[in-house]
Amino acid sequence: MFTSADYETLMQSLAHAWSTQATEAALACFAEDAVYMEPPDIQLYLGHVQLRPYFAALKPGTYLTLHHIWFAEPAQTGAVEYSFGVQGRPQADHGCIVTQIRDGRIAFWREYQRKGPALFAEFLAPEGKTWQWHIGNYP
Repeated sequence: MFTSADYETLMQSLAHAWSTQATEAALACFAEDAVYMEPPDIQLYLGHVQLRPYFAALKPGTYLTLHHIWFAEPAQTGAVEYSFGVQGRPQADHGCIVTQIRDGRIAFWREYQRKGPALFAEFLAPEGKTWQWHIGNYP
């Protein structure tokens, strides 16, 4: 059975491959028939055939930083909080990935993300922002 330690190693390997534009190393983290999506209708890539050009298009300076990693061994399902962007740019995408593992590889990937300040700490900081929803305008 794939363990929490195995999952952390797999996800760190993927982050490294992504951040060094190592297409084949990134693909090795995914099942041949993996489903990669950003629901409800933002991104969809099916299997290595479609993931290969997706990863190959990454430019130098692209990074994927993992902040927190969780794995439920009985369900073989994991989650990661991450930042994805390009070095030197003022904004990045921050979000969560939920994955299902099959035979030691990612079989199903779904991500949910928001654009914000490049630094994760600034993205999370409650100060200095104009919040859309807060107790002052809550119904």
